[in-house]
Amino acid sequence: MIRQRPPIHAGICLLLAGLLTRAGMAADENLFRPALAVLPLQNLSGYGGSLLGRRAADQLALEFGGSGAWRVLDRAQSDRACQQRELVPPYAVGYMQEVAHALGADLVCSGAVQSVDVDARAGVVRLTMHVEVVDQISGQMVVASRPAVVVPRSAADPEPTDLLVSRALAQAAVEAAKLAAAGPRAQGEVTSPGASGELELVFPADSGITTGQRCLLYRPTTDGDGKVPGRLLAALMVTRAEGTRVRAKVLARSGDIHTGDLAVPVGPPSAGDTRPPGSGRR
Repeated sequence: MIRQRPPIHAGICLLLAGLLTRAGMAADENLFRPALAVLPLQNLSGYGGSLLGRRAADQLALEFGGSGAWRVLDRAQSDRACQQRELVPPYAVGYMQEVAHALGADLVCSGAVQSVDVDARAGVVRLTMHVEVVDQISGQMVVASRPAVVVPRSAADPEPTDLLVSRALAQAAVEAAKLAAAGPRAQGEVTSPGASGELELVFPADSGITTGQRCLLYRPTTDGDGKVPGRLLAALMVTRAEGTRVRAKVLARSGDIHTGDLAVPVGPPSAGDTRPPGSGRR
């Protein structure tokens, strides 16, 4: 039989698992990292109530930050922003954008713990999760992940159910973070703002930019002898990539686009939009 243990022990083990994962992921501090807010997930599993959604969000924040792709904002601030607006998951995309804007986040993440199946006879926990990340400007998806994991009980040292669930959350978060970090780590520059909703950019020769890649566009600021991304301006999708030359469609913008503005890829190419409908306003 799988024994129970108070949730505080599971939380400690979850934190340790995340720290061990992050130890193997060295982020390049010289690369700009867009800011990400992680909101509580919806819990559809019937296990653990709303607390499981917050535990899942904590684990995602840990793994997204450890991937080095994004700079994760404080989870407590994200929770307060939702509470102030009386938002509960699932969130309508407009509210996700509102929270992101209030927090100064370029991206915002949420989703759902879809199922937790505790098989006491086999000694395993099966967990499925839906994770989505949208950008603040357009509200369109840049990452859509549906990790499904199976965590077995140790035969030598049987583990309590809640610890197995915590391990499953950690593994699912690792898979989502790997997908988010799978995109190119490069920075492009606008060479022609265009006048028809498309613009031209130049990227380094080895950037790995391909058609379908989502990018965020920033007004540059000066940092020492170089330029770094500053204010978020627009969301882009690459429509053509030939060597260093790239064309991109402007999905949404919050201001004029100028030559020299800086583009940063986010997520893998062609994430698609699988967002389930729903509103978080109570």
